[in-house]
Amino acid sequence: CGNKQEKSEPVTSELMPSQIVGIGKVVPHGGVVNLAAPASGIVNEIYVNTGDTVKKGDLILTLNSTDEELSVNEANTRIRSQELSVESAQISLAQEHIAHKEQQRLLNDAKELLEVGATTGENVRLLQNEFNQSDEQLKKAENDLRLQQSQLSELKIQQATRVNNFEKTKFYAPLDGILLDLVPKVGEALNLHQQYGRISPNKPLVVLVEIDELFADYLSLGQACIIKLPGSSEVAATGEIIRISPDLKKKSLFSDGGTDLEDRRIREIEVSINETYKTLFIESKVECSVQLN
Repeated sequence: CGNKQEKSEPVTSELMPSQIVGIGKVVPHGGVVNLAAPASGIVNEIYVNTGDTVKKGDLILTLNSTDEELSVNEANTRIRSQELSVESAQISLAQEHIAHKEQQRLLNDAKELLEVGATTGENVRLLQNEFNQSDEQLKKAENDLRLQQSQLSELKIQQATRVNNFEKTKFYAPLDGILLDLVPKVGEALNLHQQYGRISPNKPLVVLVEIDELFADYLSLGQACIIKLPGSSEVAATGEIIRISPDLKKKSLFSDGGTDLEDRRIREIEVSINETYKTLFIESKVECSVQLN
């Protein structure tokens, strides 16, 4: 009780680090593109190999398309037949126009003759009935033509759908780049929307880096970065921060499974590669040191 303790202020020695080190992965700007199958079927032929440079629209592979090709041929045949039906309806309509004009002329002549007493009213009434019937026949021919044209339009829509299904059996490159992976082999089955390959876009390489949440507030755009290969003290490249995620994320770049129970968050940054001293491969693991001072 006699011991007298002097009050002392706690000493804080929080010092700002000179650099922050994070683990990163080399990727093209915008990331690697996963290719999804637009149709399901059996792989018939492959036209490129892993590592090949492809252009947008280059054919990568085709599926067995026998059924789709037969369906397209059937649609083409039906369209040709329907086009003949439309042509026949047009001829019938033209004939009805001629007959209608002739009935109109005969009726007008009979009316003029009736005024001068050169014909009877009964004859005029008969010609009027024939003209009315011709008018109805003309309307029917016009409707028949519209019906045939409508059926032709429907067949063309069906044909477009079948052609589209046929084209889906041909897998094309969606952009310029390097084919990193191509999973299926000839004879293997692919399901709709199944990932069958990956393309690295023809864009500059960047480094996606995960920085521990403890140092999330130290990051800012434009900070210089030094990139090294794992276990090496030599500089592989230099760059600067060009993007910082606005939120904290789970570790994801090199997570091997879902059994990791460590509850740590990271802030993701994207680092441009300004100057290289060693070859950096796509999706290679690197160490990135963010220079704070």
